Amino acid sequence: MGFSFDARDKSPEKAVRRIARERLDASQAHLTDATMPRDVLVHELRKNVKKTRALLRLVRSQFKGYERENAALRDAARLISELRDADVLAATFDDVASRIYMPPDALAALRGRIVRPQAAIADAEARLAAHAEAIAAIARRAKDWKIPGSGFDAFEDGLERCWTAARKAMAGAGTAPTGEALHLWRKRVKDHWYHARLFAPIWPEMMEHHIAAADTLGETLGDARDLAFLIEALEGDADATDLRARAAEEEARLLADARALGARFLSESASGLAQRWRGWWEIWRQA
Repeated sequence: MGFSFDARDKSPEKAVRRIARERLDASQAHLTDATMPRDVLVHELRKNVKKTRALLRLVRSQFKGYERENAALRDAARLISELRDADVLAATFDDVASRIYMPPDALAALRGRIVRPQAAIADAEARLAAHAEAIAAIARRAKDWKIPGSGFDAFEDGLERCWTAARKAMAGAGTAPTGEALHLWRKRVKDHWYHARLFAPIWPEMMEHHIAAADTLGETLGDARDLAFLIEALEGDADATDLRARAAEEEARLLADARALGARFLSESASGLAQRWRGWWEIWRQA
């Protein structure tokens, strides 16, 4: 059915179980696909974990198993996070390096000091195998998850908490825009982006623009975060002055864009957002 609620879902419990199982089953299928490139595989696995965790955050106040399952999903993601981080740092380095001049030999030497290629992570296969086991265990439990509550009531608290968390993370990143602060802001925006996609059917025409704005903000923050981590990785290297300066310049531009968009996008109160979506939900369910 896709990553969204469906009018045929008989209850929030059935909707959450269905959507979670679809994401976890997709991961298990990817893990058995020998033709999928490693970087694509890791990206898809991490994306499915993020979607499932965002889904559970919507019902965290209703779901007694939330802490256990959220921790299990977090730990499963950590098993493969280093594989993804290596690719991101390499891609960011190469992108910025393409816009400066540096003697090829010196650039290659700098890259070798900064970037740890995914192939150098000796236990990559073991990490993927452990991830597969963890996801399979969560999928088995998902069919028995108990989530009381009906209608929009089951989701309202989680929706408001995540929206408020995004606003707080924006304020924190404004005070100290470190790589970690930008990463946190992006994570909270991505949570809401996933929530908006889940609720997309309640009024597709209106939700389409909201989803697009959340996506743009999340991607802008992601690019700024990647540059911030590159800048931190380059700190102290005498040969990295020009590359670091260019990365800082590009990061500043992206941060300005993110702050302008975030100020508008996240301006509404959590209760105001939830009230609007509740009204649309109820009309959708009555149709």
